[in-house]
Amino acid sequence: MKFLYFIIFLNLFIYCYGYYYLDEVLSWKQITYELDDFLYKKDADYKKTFDGVHFEQELEDWEKFFIQYNNIPIGFEVYKDLVFVTVPRRRYGIPSTLNYVELSHNKSPHLKRYPGSENVTSVYRPRIDVCGRLWMVDTGLLEVPGNRTQVKQPAIVIYDLHSHKQILYYELKASDLINERTPGGLTSIAVDVTEHNCDDAYAYINDLATEGMIVFSLRRKESFRINHSTFVHDESSLNFTVADYTIPWKDGLFSIALSEPNYSGDRTLYYHPLASIQEFSVNTKYLKSGTINIDQFKTLGIKGRNTQSGSHDYHPGSRTLFFGNVAQDAILCWRVDDKMAPENVEIALQDHEKLVYISDLKVIGDYIWVLVNKMPIFVYSKFNLNENNFFIHRISINKLLKTSCRRKQ
Repeated sequence: MKFLYFIIFLNLFIYCYGYYYLDEVLSWKQITYELDDFLYKKDADYKKTFDGVHFEQELEDWEKFFIQYNNIPIGFEVYKDLVFVTVPRRRYGIPSTLNYVELSHNKSPHLKRYPGSENVTSVYRPRIDVCGRLWMVDTGLLEVPGNRTQVKQPAIVIYDLHSHKQILYYELKASDLINERTPGGLTSIAVDVTEHNCDDAYAYINDLATEGMIVFSLRRKESFRINHSTFVHDESSLNFTVADYTIPWKDGLFSIALSEPNYSGDRTLYYHPLASIQEFSVNTKYLKSGTINIDQFKTLGIKGRNTQSGSHDYHPGSRTLFFGNVAQDAILCWRVDDKMAPENVEIALQDHEKLVYISDLKVIGDYIWVLVNKMPIFVYSKFNLNENNFFIHRISINKLLKTSCRRKQ
């Protein structure tokens, strides 16, 4: 009987522990939009134009302006009281890919199209730099299964968040791309810059589809591709489980995280494929110089069983990497001064309801922010439209550090 009470208490503790640390900032059952002063709250066979609202009947899916169920948020960023939310065009009926909402008491606001982004085709995970600029990769791809259409060359796009104007549109070169599958793999970007030298920025772009990295110099307006064996998925790490569904996705290089700069201005770049339980690193001085050899890429070690993770980010104050651990509905933590080994990688937070498939994770100040979208349910089953399916949470790093991620003695 005492053991039964202990198990009940333990389960209650874990349940309350997750809810205590998770600050639910935004959540939606389904995505809605406010575009051109018109609300889209259900499937729309119409579109508002300058001369009125035009209705059409019996359209095919590819003709419809808005198919609500198909709108799945995948990436986000936070700037002051704005939260950017991206909806890549992976299905028909996506009216806007780069959107924002204003933080307020309303936890389920309508998405608004970011000004000047009407011609942006499809964006995954944008990033804001210390110079107040929003960076992203426009894949240029309508990624509809059975009808993939490359409508334009993939490009790096930058907006100035002070003026809300586009300040760069750089088309990636043919040599940056392996084949027609590459654009769909350009799903995140990491920006290496200091606020004292905003013109000398570098961007590192993952390619999970054809398993490489693209490096871009803002000052030189030049890009080049790197291929390496550590960017490739690990066959032995396939077929993990999310929401009771087996995930066979052969996603290569998925996430890139940067440390603080050293005395020379260079950083450690941490990275991993999604289908992998290992972590790797390289010094950015080699990437920026373009003089690459295989010995410069380091295998740091194994995180442990079921540690397949998507996005991760670095907290300089505690010298800790936080991982969006999709295989355990969890956030993992590892202090980079410790050896990378299973005994040094901890579950900082776990929630089997509100952390089901962390699609994006970002350290902002002393907080972890995550976007959760239950993607495997969308791919393999059906959402329950009577409950919230998409979340943006905020978690205090200082609270987490009191109970986990503590330095080993």
